[in-house]
Amino acid sequence: MLMNAPAILNEILQALKDLYQKGEEHIIYINKIPLTEEDRLAILDVLGEGQVKIRLESKTQPAEWRETGVYGVWIGVFFDRDNKPILETIEITTFPHMASSQREDIEESIRLLEERLKVLLQRDA
Repeated sequence: MLMNAPAILNEILQALKDLYQKGEEHIIYINKIPLTEEDRLAILDVLGEGQVKIRLESKTQPAEWRETGVYGVWIGVFFDRDNKPILETIEITTFPHMASSQREDIEESIRLLEERLKVLLQRDA
């Protein structure tokens, strides 16, 4: 029996409109909503399968995002150290933020690349 699938799909539709018209992104924490197995299957069936899959290989909190067949809608799953799902999301965005490079990582990469470039130039001199 469908309980919450229609409401979630309507929320996704409105969020897609907001993303398109206002640039606003939205996250639905689906493991915090009571969903029947029929709800889950209906949501996945309506959204369909996309072509992009992103996997974050982290020892502390691996994660995976799958693009759905509806552009701008991503399903994310965060895992614990034992690879058990601990958080499931539906993100309405152009690209999942947690999969993006974080500001502090970019800062570290600048230092790393500067050092590597310095070593290369010293080696070539």
